[in-house]
Amino acid sequence: MRAILTMIIVAVALAAANAQSITGKVVDENNSPLDFVNVVLLEADSTYIAGMVTDENGVFLFKEKRDNPKFIKVSSVGYANQLLAIPPTGNLDIITLSPESAMLGEVVVKSDRPVTAIKGDALVTNVAGTQLEHAGTANDVLAQVPMVLGRDGSFEVFGKGSPAIYIDGREVQDLIRLSQLNSADIKNVEVITNPGAKYDASVKSVIRIRTKRPQGDGFSGTLRAQGVMQKYFRTVDQANFKFRAGGMELFGNFGYIGGNFQSGNRVDMQTQSSTVWNQFLTQEGSMRTNEFFGKVGFSYMFNDSHSIGAYYSDGFTKQKSEHAGISRVSADGQPYDNITMYGWGNNNTLPKHHANIYYNGEMGKFGIDFNMDYMWRKNSNSMFDNEKSDTRDNSLVSSLGVSRSRMLAEKLVFSYPFWRGGIEFGEEYTSSRFASEYNTDAALVGNADSRVDENNIAGFVEIVQTFGQFNLGVGLRYEHVKFEYIENGQKKEGQSKTYNNLFPSISLSTMIKNVQLSMSYTHKTRRPGYADLDGTVDYINRFTLEGGNPFLKPEKIHSVELMGAWRQFFGRMAYTYKKEPIMNITYPYADDAEVKLITMANFLRMQNLQAFVGAQFKVGVWQPKVNVGIMKQWLTIDYSNCRRRLDTPIGLVQFQNAIHLPYDIWLNVDMQWMSAGNEDNTKQSSSSHLNAKIYKAFFNNKLSITVEANDIFNKSNRNATLLNKDVTIHKFNTTNNRTFMLTLQYTFNSSRDRYRGQGAGTNEMNRF
Repeated sequence: MRAILTMIIVAVALAAANAQSITGKVVDENNSPLDFVNVVLLEADSTYIAGMVTDENGVFLFKEKRDNPKFIKVSSVGYANQLLAIPPTGNLDIITLSPESAMLGEVVVKSDRPVTAIKGDALVTNVAGTQLEHAGTANDVLAQVPMVLGRDGSFEVFGKGSPAIYIDGREVQDLIRLSQLNSADIKNVEVITNPGAKYDASVKSVIRIRTKRPQGDGFSGTLRAQGVMQKYFRTVDQANFKFRAGGMELFGNFGYIGGNFQSGNRVDMQTQSSTVWNQFLTQEGSMRTNEFFGKVGFSYMFNDSHSIGAYYSDGFTKQKSEHAGISRVSADGQPYDNITMYGWGNNNTLPKHHANIYYNGEMGKFGIDFNMDYMWRKNSNSMFDNEKSDTRDNSLVSSLGVSRSRMLAEKLVFSYPFWRGGIEFGEEYTSSRFASEYNTDAALVGNADSRVDENNIAGFVEIVQTFGQFNLGVGLRYEHVKFEYIENGQKKEGQSKTYNNLFPSISLSTMIKNVQLSMSYTHKTRRPGYADLDGTVDYINRFTLEGGNPFLKPEKIHSVELMGAWRQFFGRMAYTYKKEPIMNITYPYADDAEVKLITMANFLRMQNLQAFVGAQFKVGVWQPKVNVGIMKQWLTIDYSNCRRRLDTPIGLVQFQNAIHLPYDIWLNVDMQWMSAGNEDNTKQSSSSHLNAKIYKAFFNNKLSITVEANDIFNKSNRNATLLNKDVTIHKFNTTNNRTFMLTLQYTFNSSRDRYRGQGAGTNEMNRF
């Protein structure tokens, strides 16, 4: 009996030993955690057993010793591989990877970790430990991230339009937040060009900014002042404060934007009706803006598993504009009239209420994230136009438009470890309203009173699993949208709609030797913005009106993408099919064939193919990056009594240079060229820019000075030609974009926000 009992005890002990977990933490030579490192279990004969990648803290964990592994192989692009024996305890503790090097004669070539890599369906650009730490702010970092175009809060992802931008899981509502985040506090930036089911079905691209871990208690803050000269002077000033004690954090952010903006354009418009009308309009204008912003809030961390918080923000924008121009009109090629125009306007947004409350925590293995948001704002826009004609009656037109928007949203997300990975599921509810009143004394158009009510109920589930070296993600999102259009107090049944849609997504990623690969498919939609749905008709001039289209339907988008990365090179290819895409169009207004209405409409279909490749290098103090992209669409439209194909591709070339000068000064010289081509039903001209920037930090990065010169040769304007059946509009932007900037920033006791609220209804707010 004792022998049997002994055998049972030994068997249980062996089973427990075999079930023991294998864990460790991977760091670089500076003891910084390395994420996305490949970790593989091997048998004694080097046979593959299982694999995974390290998390954001550099940690890996195999829950069971399957098939009695003897070794572990740790590898990452840019680092020397390590093969380690597994200790009896299964704990390998700290594993340090060193940059790999090769000896060529008497020259040693040292490989740095690539700045850009692939994580699942995301293109990840490392900031910590690279020259991007010295870029200045998150705005400056994003301007250097592959696939991202633009600057100063106005960004788009190549071929994907404006992205949803997140900082530590919380979507950015006011893009001024990007200028408040110091580049030295950013860990990495992820660009997702085919986001899955956890994101709103209308989100076509996502930028996720992850910051470094918070450190230290006490009082901290950032003071930032920026002067901008672009013909006129303007200023952008910010003050951010934070107090932290234990788990409590109080914060306040305040900002001001003020100054003059210049604008200029030339518009040549040809209208084909019973008479061929040609209008040649030249216009110059300026705008004075004053914008104030304030935000206060708190967060409290009970422990690492439970956090709550709330914030309230408010602000207002007051703008005064004036413009003057001359319009020459011809009829069938003969002079018809000369019109001198002068106008002014006031555009005020007051107030801008926004509040958020959140809970973030864990209950056992369940992760819970709850957010509730409320937004309310009012905008008023008054205009006065004085048109003096050489041959016809003069025209005096005044108008006043007032819009009110409000939104209430909540979002609840659960996460749970499941089988070989995890599952994430949740729901989101959004109730929104956009009401518009328009009054004018123009003879062509009348007063209008319209309202849009929309309720969106969504549920989603995403499952991510690891099978050897393959990571598979599958998601499904359901959305029920009820849309009501109300005009002059009466519901319009023809324009009111109810939609029920399923949006699937799937992604697969792997690493074959040193090559990272990712493939994904998503089904998305694009819902028209509330301004596009507004049936109010605005007066532009006696021949041209502009308005929305309440009959617009959401467009349906299917996308397939393939990404790859090897050493310092990466590439992406994508195919997109759009059904009922939304584009600009013109129609005769009412019974008057001579007057045209510019509006939006659903076209039949459109296809698009995109390709993008890039590489980064390091040659001494010089760190160049080269990116090349191309996008081509297939679209045919009705134009001037015939069918016209709009399929000329658009090419992109970027050459970005970072040079580390003596005294720790950073010089950036960036060049970009974009070719002419077709985008939707427009023909875009070519454009280019050359930017230069010098950055210097003092007192251990507490004080920094940045001097910039952007668009030095003033070549960044893209002229566009809108092509329609009866109307062709050539728009030439004559604004001087050459800009000089001086930025001073002082930071004390720098620390990251602990606020974990991710927000709800964020994409709905963008539609306002």
